Amino acid sequence: MTDCLLDWPGAPGSERPRACGLPQWHAGFKATPESFRVDEDLGFAPTGEGNHWLLRLEKREMTTGALVDWIASVTGTKPRDIGFCGLKDRQAVTSQWLSIPHEHFDAQAFPRACADRGVGLLAMERHDKKLRRGIHRANRFQLLLHDVQPAGADTESDLAGYLAARRDFLVTRGMANYFGEQRYGRGFSNLQALREWGQGERRGSPKRQARNWLISTLRSAIFDRVLAVRLSDGSFDAVLPGDILQLSGSRSRFAAEPAELDALQARVNEGDLRLTGPLWGESGSEAELVVGEMEASLGGMMLDCWGANSWRQRFNDWRVAADRRPLAIPIEDLAFDIGPVETDDTLQLSFSLPPGSYATELIGELFLPPASPEPGAA
Repeated sequence: MTDCLLDWPGAPGSERPRACGLPQWHAGFKATPESFRVDEDLGFAPTGEGNHWLLRLEKREMTTGALVDWIASVTGTKPRDIGFCGLKDRQAVTSQWLSIPHEHFDAQAFPRACADRGVGLLAMERHDKKLRRGIHRANRFQLLLHDVQPAGADTESDLAGYLAARRDFLVTRGMANYFGEQRYGRGFSNLQALREWGQGERRGSPKRQARNWLISTLRSAIFDRVLAVRLSDGSFDAVLPGDILQLSGSRSRFAAEPAELDALQARVNEGDLRLTGPLWGESGSEAELVVGEMEASLGGMMLDCWGANSWRQRFNDWRVAADRRPLAIPIEDLAFDIGPVETDDTLQLSFSLPPGSYATELIGELFLPPASPEPGAA
């Protein structure tokens, strides 16, 4: 894989700039599936009637795709008719809601099938609509981190004080809302595929599922580079001319006019507005003025990495609409429980994130990966 694929600010696998600054402690996670638990918060109650069943299922070491396929096989439902809000990790214990049309659902047989497969059935109620991607309120994480160690001999040894200070920062200013490394494929294979399709190493046109992943990967990379640059130059939470601002708790957006910067900055500082970054589309970036020029330049550099002409043409042919994503996500419920220092090097973390944000990126605000053993160490 060439340097161009991974040698850019914000690249997966790199030391990404962080809202809180460089972490001062090391930690690892996902030693076992039970050390990474995710529970989906739907944000609304089933209606109790309608043409669908809502199922809250708990799975272990199973992807959401595999869960959907299993439900389809035991109920005779087409996978595309089964609704869910988001993809959950495989190497974890997760609970999530899924919907299934009532015509193909046997309410007596399904609990037995769950028991036989080892899938937990936590709730089963009627509902009036199919679930759609991203409509849930949040995901609640409970993580057990291991190998928690100071990053250096001069690191402050008060882990509780360190975490409390970072928690205060994350509440007021938010975490950097990078896409997680898993977005780029195992071994960053999705970036390699972008180059192969963009530079003509693969012929024809990718199938629909591959097309969606490729577009998603390219948009993620452009966003992550813009975010990393704004963290590095100090404009991560500074309103600039042409910024696209989003009302908190809403998808309502508008552009920042130069005459309004001070008033808009005050609203950002109060948490009423959020700065956003680009999710690239056929028209490029939606930002204007200073920010529009910056995003166009960075987006162009990223497209050049993978075949600009090919990908611009595909964005047009596939009618990919430009969108936006918040640069920062406030973390209001981060809690931690530190094991006994004398006998343990573990830490329990719990927090919630909105759909589309990654727990790995919150951990990246707090910790470096586990320290490598010294050469020659046993």
